[in-house]
Amino acid sequence: MSKKSENKPINRKQVPDLLATKFIKDYTASIAKFPQDKKVEFLEHILQCFDIVEKYWANQTNQNWKIYADKENAFLKKHGNRLKMYRQTRMYLYYGDRHLLSEKGVYTTDEWNELSHEKQILSPEEFSDFFTICRNYLYNERDYLLLEQNPEDEIAEKNAKENLDGATTNLKISKLKRTRQDKMTCLSEQQTVLLIHYLKQERAFLNGEFLKDSDAGKAFAVLTGYSPNTMRIDLGDVPEIKNKINLIELDNLFAKLRIAIGKDLKPK
Repeated sequence: MSKKSENKPINRKQVPDLLATKFIKDYTASIAKFPQDKKVEFLEHILQCFDIVEKYWANQTNQNWKIYADKENAFLKKHGNRLKMYRQTRMYLYYGDRHLLSEKGVYTTDEWNELSHEKQILSPEEFSDFFTICRNYLYNERDYLLLEQNPEDEIAEKNAKENLDGATTNLKISKLKRTRQDKMTCLSEQQTVLLIHYLKQERAFLNGEFLKDSDAGKAFAVLTGYSPNTMRIDLGDVPEIKNKINLIELDNLFAKLRIAIGKDLKPK
């Protein structure tokens, strides 16, 4: 049993503020275990738990509690050992455990035991005040974290480029020896290069810095067997291969594609 507190009795009006101070300390220790790019996700999880638990306290059913429990379990499975401190600080107590005021040291054990049953737990108004203080703190924290991040479009572009670089690195180039007019595919090497050019131009593929000529050459080398280096060189000099013969062959291909697609568009 803990010793009785020698301090003055706690003003009950101060309880939400005292509890929020302890919450912020535990939150700070817990989020420190997350990498920078996952901190906002952790913060959002806590905010969402507050929302779910508030609904539970308004309508205390097993189904409503299960929504919270399932969310916590899914988050644990996803982040594993990142949540060790979250568990060690027992942050789940803040979501309404009836021993919260004792376990988090707002009251000593003796003080808590001397309280009436109603005072041993937070009243709905106290919970609302506590959640409001915590939410306001988390909203400010979220703004700070988001301002430290790169814009979403830059992150998406970087990821797309990294994925493309990884994909082209792992491509296995065919050892088949092709010549420009061997008819193994319906387009010659130069006509294939023009196909790549127009598809990039019409944004069927990535373009600019996100799809280098060398990467496009490697990808189509796998599909056609043509030399990736030769296609890379021709992609860098497209005007030189835009002759009438190549353009007619490419136009014929698109005409055949339109016919094939048209047949599939007709009602069965």
